[in-house]
This record gives sequence, structure tokens and C-alpha cells, in this order.
Amino acid sequence: MATTETPSVPKSRIDWIDAAKGLTIILVVMEHTTFGVQNALGVLPPFFGAVAEFAKPFRMPLFFLVAGLFAYKALFGDLRKFVDGKIVHFAYFYLLWSVIQIGLKIVVPHEGGWKVTYLDLLMIPIQPFAVLWFIYSLAMFFGAMRLLRSARPAFVIFFAVALYFLRLDTGWMLIDEFAWRFIWFVLGVYGARQIFELADWARAHPAKGAFLSLLLLVSLGSTVFSHLVDIRAFELLMGFAGAGAAIMLVSIAAARGLALPLAYVGKHSLYIFLAFFLPMAATRMALVKLGMENGDLVTLVAMSVAVVTPIIGYKLVEKTPLNFLFIRPDMFRLTAPRNAHRNVVLAAGGD
Repeated sequence: MATTETPSVPKSRIDWIDAAKGLTIILVVMEHTTFGVQNALGVLPPFFGAVAEFAKPFRMPLFFLVAGLFAYKALFGDLRKFVDGKIVHFAYFYLLWSVIQIGLKIVVPHEGGWKVTYLDLLMIPIQPFAVLWFIYSLAMFFGAMRLLRSARPAFVIFFAVALYFLRLDTGWMLIDEFAWRFIWFVLGVYGARQIFELADWARAHPAKGAFLSLLLLVSLGSTVFSHLVDIRAFELLMGFAGAGAAIMLVSIAAARGLALPLAYVGKHSLYIFLAFFLPMAATRMALVKLGMENGDLVTLVAMSVAVVTPIIGYKLVEKTPLNFLFIRPDMFRLTAPRNAHRNVVLAAGGD
């Protein structure tokens, strides 16, 4: 049986990971905010529209790549702990927040052509709602890798690449997203040592790391805006380019204490992923009704509110009966209760 263990590294060498998670969640919020503003104003915000298009090839690949970095130990660990931390954990938040999001869209009047009905509640187990698909996908990725843990890494990587190039479009989000994204989680699991070495190299050689990152980002931009990224092979390569550049840049920034805001956001990424939709939509609607027509400004304000508000919300309910919104209660755990106030490390795959 082939093994590829995640390297044991001191905290000082992995502080860039929270920053990478922070960058990912900000890019996700930005994309949803940008296209929400486009629907509201009838025109795509020029600056944020370009940034969203530029980031698309590597935004979610970076997220799943980082999510796989610390998965190896869980994949070969105790089955009960694995199911609790990687399946039940994600299932709890997925089900809870799916009901909350769908319920709010049913009850509260909203703009847009997406009609939400009670049927969407029944579809939660098989068809993820809105941005929450990523939680479901993480559970599926962990489950699949657990089943494939004894297979040769080369076989699993080949399988994941083959799924990627199938370009599935069944209309069933779980299947389509699995085929499209699984390769990045697999590479995070098997390529952890190389990813840490890349981050370490950039920290040790910041000028070279920054220059290489710039070259990769220029290549990414050229490929995206020339639409060569529509070719599947180029899309895959640009995922590598963008994710590699991001890892090197946040590692360099973290080494110099310049990534603290990003790292803080990254440590609270789960809460933002779960709850950003409501403050984002409310802020956007309020600004548009007030007559603000600058799409980029509306996007910037709504995005900022959407990132900050869930963190504030978590802090407010952390020690109240409402903390079940962000902290999984002991009654939904298969293992011994843990500190109820410990932050969940999402990219590490649960708690």
C-alpha cells in the first residue's frame, strides 16, 4: 500500500494556510456579490466583474487543495472519529443552513428570477442549495478518499483527472461538482509535502517567489481574457497557476506579518460561508434602493459587510443558546464532547 503522509510542520511554517482560506472566502463572497449586483442593476460591475472572471479558474481549486492538506491522518484514522468529524460535522451544518436559507427565501420577499418553494426543502438531501454545495462536496470527497485510501496514488489521481476531463453536465450538482473538483482535493492529499515545500521556498526566497507568482498570474490573466481557459486542459493548468501563485504570495505575506487580516478571516471561514448570503443580499438591496448606481461601489460595500457580519454574529451568539448556528451541539456528535467554543478549522476538514 502506497502512503504519502502529510509532513509534520511547526505552526510557524503553516500560518499561511489561514490566510489562503481567508483569500478563498473573500473571492467566493466577491463573486456572489458581483453577480447579485449585476442582476440588480442590469450591468456587470466592470472592475469586480473582471476580478471574478480572473479568479474563477483557481478560486475553488485553491479551497479544495488546502482542504486536502491535513486529510491524510483522518483517512487512515479511527472510523468513528472520521465519520463524526468528516461526515456528520458537514451534514449538520449543511442541513441546518440549507433549511435556514431556503426558509428565508420562501418567507422574505426577494428580487431575482430564482423561485424558491417548499420542494427545495425536500431536495436538500440530493440537490445542494446555492453556495452550500461545497460543504456537501467536502463530505463526499472525504468519503471517497476513505474508500480509496488503499489504492495507489497514481491510480486515484488518474481517476480524478479522467473525471475532470469528462466535463459532466448532468444537471445534478453533486455529480457534476464532484467530477469537476475532486482532482484538487486529491492533489491536496497526495501533494501536501510538495505544497508545503513550495510555500517554504517562497518564504526563503521572497523576491524569486514574488516574481514567479507574477509570471503565473500574468499567464493566468492572458489565458482567461483570451478565452483559452475555455479549453479544459488550459483550465486545469490555470488552476495550478493561480493556486500556486496564491500559496506563494500568502506565504511571503504571512512571513512578514502582512497577512493577519486575511488569516483572521480564514479562521472564521466556516461562519462566513454559512451566513454571508443574508447580509450580502440585504446590503445590496438597501444600496440599490437608496439610488446608488456605481456597481463596483455597491459590490465593495456589500462584500465587506457580508464578510464581517457573520464573524460579528458568531461572536454575539457564541455563549448563548443560539450558538448551535455555528457550533455543533454535543447531541449531534458521535465522539466525546469537545470544547464548545473551539473554532472549527474548515480547511482541515471539520472538528
